[in-house]
Amino acid sequence: MNPYPNIRIRAAGMLRRENRILFHRIKQGDGWVLPGGRVETGETSAATIEREFREELGLRVRASRVLGVIENFNAYRYDGLHEISIYHEMTAEGDVPVSDAPFKGGDATVELTFRWIPVEELDRHRIYPLALKAMLMDFPDEVKHFVNDDNADKAPKG
Repeated sequence: MNPYPNIRIRAAGMLRRENRILFHRIKQGDGWVLPGGRVETGETSAATIEREFREELGLRVRASRVLGVIENFNAYRYDGLHEISIYHEMTAEGDVPVSDAPFKGGDATVELTFRWIPVEELDRHRIYPLALKAMLMDFPDEVKHFVNDDNADKAPKG
């Protein structure tokens, strides 16, 4: 076992408008993820997501409730990357335009492409972590916990 594991804590937010959910991917990425980022020392998961939406999109959002936690092994199909993610439902301040076309984020330090994906089309897209798709399609009333391996053929049930 690696004495210095590659483990991180990520917070991500589910912003939903007109039965669509906002996702993004990095330039070299093969799948979509919910917007968010690495939790910094001394920062709550809710504050992380609010900061990331502000930095990447210029949006003022508020984390309204926790949807679930996913313990993800081999995150994004990177062998050995262990990520623990906390997913929040988000509400936005003001008008948030929804478009069919993908668009670029505003953070110059990382090239992100954003897209509003209709809920009924989630099955047509590669979404990471694999267990996230099930959580979003069966929108939970209570906090859900999943253990996931992105190198598995099928995401385990939570």
